[in-house]
Amino acid sequence: MVVEAGLITAVEAGAPAPVGAEVVDASGRAMLPGFIDAHSHDDAALFRPGGLDPKTGQGVTTTVLGNCGLGVAPSSPGLAESATPVLGPFPDRHWPTFGDYLAEIAAEARAVNTVALVPHAPLRAAALGFERRPATAAEVDAIAGTAASALDAGAAGISLGLMYAPGDEATRDELLALATAAARHDRLLVAHIRNEADHLRASIDEMADLARATGARLHISHLKVTGPANAGGMPAIIDHLDALRDEGIDVTADVYPYDAGSTTVASLFPPDAQGALVALLSDPTTRRPLLARLDHPWPATALENQWAAVGPGRILLAGFPATMAEYEGLSVAAIAASRAQDPLDALADLVVGAAGQLTVVVFHTDPDGVRQALAWPHTLVGSDGLPREAGFVHPRLYGTFPRALTLGVLPFDAALARMTSATADRFGLARRGRIEVGAAADLQLVDLGAYADRATYDDPRRSPAGLAGVWVGGVRVGAASAGQFLRPAPAAPAGPNKSG
Repeated sequence: MVVEAGLITAVEAGAPAPVGAEVVDASGRAMLPGFIDAHSHDDAALFRPGGLDPKTGQGVTTTVLGNCGLGVAPSSPGLAESATPVLGPFPDRHWPTFGDYLAEIAAEARAVNTVALVPHAPLRAAALGFERRPATAAEVDAIAGTAASALDAGAAGISLGLMYAPGDEATRDELLALATAAARHDRLLVAHIRNEADHLRASIDEMADLARATGARLHISHLKVTGPANAGGMPAIIDHLDALRDEGIDVTADVYPYDAGSTTVASLFPPDAQGALVALLSDPTTRRPLLARLDHPWPATALENQWAAVGPGRILLAGFPATMAEYEGLSVAAIAASRAQDPLDALADLVVGAAGQLTVVVFHTDPDGVRQALAWPHTLVGSDGLPREAGFVHPRLYGTFPRALTLGVLPFDAALARMTSATADRFGLARRGRIEVGAAADLQLVDLGAYADRATYDDPRRSPAGLAGVWVGGVRVGAASAGQFLRPAPAAPAGPNKSG
């Protein structure tokens, strides 16, 4: 293989190297396309020194920002406080528009290439703050207008986070306006749906209805079935997705290969309590009634009750301040026992003590369903990693791609395509995710005999074994930065359903 000016110019063995070129000995190793993370939360991390190391350390050369409706722009009061548990510390910047954010990303080479979805939550916050109410018609117009401007500026789609405040307050009219903007720009509508447990199918159908009405191309974030009562439900969901595709709805999904998820501690509580969680848990008159709600099912339109589904022994906590570091990565049950407290009281005290900035790792996902979702021909791979600077993290931040590649669900070449060329095609990234003449030289050199995922729940911050080098735009990672902001080309609709 020969690389010149960031592009692959020859792929045949023995092709002559240009005079003065760096020669890489790949004997006994395989040169593969760099991975494309279809679902990241690197929006703020890319501004921190070393913030993208978890990506390059596992061979990722392109990361898709703005997922779950969460992001850093446009800037507005309260945005950083709401999203820091997922995105990590916000940079000291002010971006009046999402286009301003994209312009700053594009102005400087990064460790990896970036693709950006425009996230719904910052758009809604800019229009009406974090008020828990439906948007007015004028506010819907403002939200959809700013989304359209972001797409004009180079965003690859619009992302929704219907499990989180303030996105969970969006009505069909608001969502329809956003889906219309995505369809008119031939961009993706990417959705963290409202419920992944008892009401998973209804939540998918809510998005399918938008795609049906507007022609938007739909992508479901981190497809999974959660809650022990729903184990075994993925085959029926895949059959339903196939039926939607047969109907003509262009729907795909991404998956991470783990039986635990990770999100904000606020997600353990009912949506109407999330915005004022610390205050509610600090006040004796509201604390007990709120905690009592965790022991009972919530209405069909609400967030799934993860606490009631799995219990305190299967919920790990992270993101503690230094004064509470001894609890990092422990289960609520273990922490409660060490404090001689009821688990709900322990949870409340910990949330208050950490000013609500905790994250959780919840073992709620059917592992067979994960494998079945990965096997569906229309899934991509996304880490959904929360890039916290220190402390305990879900191992998916460091291990998603080597784990998915070596899990054995798919043949090697098919698994590799789900993390490279198929992702590039879905997001409209020309000349990415493949090794061929004219393609961008986003590459990784792998010793397949030694290649192994090493990130675990006990030791999550470990990169895989067997990765010998990573190049972005033909530049070796660590030598210099060459990552670009990638604007999508017009994408053709996905092909007909072939899952059988």
